[in-house]
Amino acid sequence: MVILMDLDKLINNAINDNSLVKINSNIYLTKYQIAILDRFHIEYNNCSDIKEILFLIDEYLESEYEEELDELAKNLQEFSYYNFTHK
Repeated sequence: MVILMDLDKLINNAINDNSLVKINSNIYLTKYQIAILDRFHIEYNNCSDIKEILFLIDEYLESEYEEELDELAKNLQEFSYYNFTHK
């Protein structure tokens, strides 16, 4: 019974971390992505689109490499490509 409750808790946390939060009319981020940006003090709230967030991440990574932030940048680039590139 305890294992099932722990499993339910893990599933709920995973769903909660991956739920989208509207930052502005052009940007939606997951709670997990927001937590990463907050940890590295990336000011995503002032950005008008994902490309601006990527620029800020790149600036940070130029001075200090962080694997988790680099992975986030790759995910945002992929999202941007598939959602905003006209094919």
